[in-house]
Amino acid sequence: MKKYFGLLPLTILLALTVFTSCKKDDPADDTQYMEGSMAFTLPKYLIAKSQIELEVTGITTPTTGITYRWTTTGFGVDSIFGQKVTVTAPAAWGDYSVIVTAKHPDYSSAVQTKATTVIDPRSSSGFSGVVKTNDSIVDPRDGSVYYFKRYDKLNWFVSNLKWRGAGRPYDNESALAEVYGILYSWNEATGGVAKSGLGNGPQGVCPQGWSVPTREDWENFGSALNGSAISFDGNWRGVGPKAATAAMLNGKGMWKYSPDNLKVNTSGWNALPAGSSTNNFNYFTNINMFGFWWSSSQKDSNNGEYRFIHFDSPDFPYNFADKAFFGASVRCVKLAQ
Repeated sequence: MKKYFGLLPLTILLALTVFTSCKKDDPADDTQYMEGSMAFTLPKYLIAKSQIELEVTGITTPTTGITYRWTTTGFGVDSIFGQKVTVTAPAAWGDYSVIVTAKHPDYSSAVQTKATTVIDPRSSSGFSGVVKTNDSIVDPRDGSVYYFKRYDKLNWFVSNLKWRGAGRPYDNESALAEVYGILYSWNEATGGVAKSGLGNGPQGVCPQGWSVPTREDWENFGSALNGSAISFDGNWRGVGPKAATAAMLNGKGMWKYSPDNLKVNTSGWNALPAGSSTNNFNYFTNINMFGFWWSSSQKDSNNGEYRFIHFDSPDFPYNFADKAFFGASVRCVKLAQ
């Protein structure tokens, strides 16, 4: 019995020694966490092969000794180091992720991940369904190329204006302007000038020699697509599908599908659902569902007129909105020679 009780204190002592040793060596007890909220800005959309500058901020502690690693698989490099870096967007359209990891020898690492979609407007596989013509102009202001087509007495752009001297791209995503164009307020589009008469609209945001379409311009265009005279104030039933195109972006239909508007684009006008903005470009909506195009005419002193196409309707009606706060697309026109 003496031998049995003599071993008990030694067993307990050994167990306590092992427990104390494990607790002392447990690294979790000494973990320090970085303070602050790490963040970086990545556009939701990027143009293929474009350069983009990335900068991570937000960590307040520690103030020195942090190593930032960017994991940019598919970009110009798979990884790059630095708090502020420049990378090249992938050449292939699709969905990608960018990951930044902050490391410090005395702190637990911090990680932030964001996603982006790369688009390539020049690729027939990435952007299709838009019909080009044999006639085009180069806008001397920025070098943009616009194809145009004659409809009765007028030449019309067959894509939305994308001049960035005014207006905003949808959702402030610069890359989207290359596909959908820019949204402008009526005041920006027309320069605040209402005009009438065939081919007599204000230049506004259009290139030199071109103008924002008047009521008469729209009527001439609508009559050409309708096959008979049509009034600006009408709903233009059956004209919507003739003007809208079933375009694809990154393998997906840009318009929502509807059997009531199949977007056959027999006119080659290439209408796209560029959406709209309200509240001085603070709110964007209707992309993939509506296309809106300004007229240089006005409903009254506060409201400008526009035409629109809805994905679920065969009409191409008109409406009006506040000249300063509603954003819509612009097509430029000129009298044909």
